[in-house]
Amino acid sequence: DGGLVDIGFQGLMHSWFRHEKFSTFMLDNEIYGNTGGQESGMTAKGLVAKMSPRGKVDDKMDMLGLAKVAKLDYVARIVPTNPARVVRTARRAILVAREFGSTYVQAYTSCNIEYSIPTPDVMQDAFDKEKKEYGFEEHISDRAKAYLDDIEKKEKAAAKAAKAAKK
Repeated sequence: DGGLVDIGFQGLMHSWFRHEKFSTFMLDNEIYGNTGGQESGMTAKGLVAKMSPRGKVDDKMDMLGLAKVAKLDYVARIVPTNPARVVRTARRAILVAREFGSTYVQAYTSCNIEYSIPTPDVMQDAFDKEKKEYGFEEHISDRAKAYLDDIEKKEKAAAKAAKAAKK
């Protein structure tokens, strides 16, 4: 998240506004977890970390809002609590990006090392985060929705035909 939002922000914004055909998947652990726990643009306001002992002063960057301002055709926020939803979201983002341009998926992934969450409790942390503040969101443009609906309709028809052929 920090690499994307802080270090890579300029390039990301340029590519989004040009509608380059790729999907951006941010694994949002809300901190620089690999370098000692510095705050990042994705760290929540007030969070106390090793490298920000007084708490972060600024708000967390609204990447979903920025993606919508850039008029991306597919924008989503997920938590890994529902594997089928994660797969469906990733697939939709990739399909739309191939057809129309940049898409964005923000996935909460706890930084259990920096937040001292025991490994067996990581999924419970995800469930808790989802309930409190990180619920599923999906924003799809009209043209992307029509495109995805068409693909899903064709897939259902093909599955039905395959099932009928087996009988």
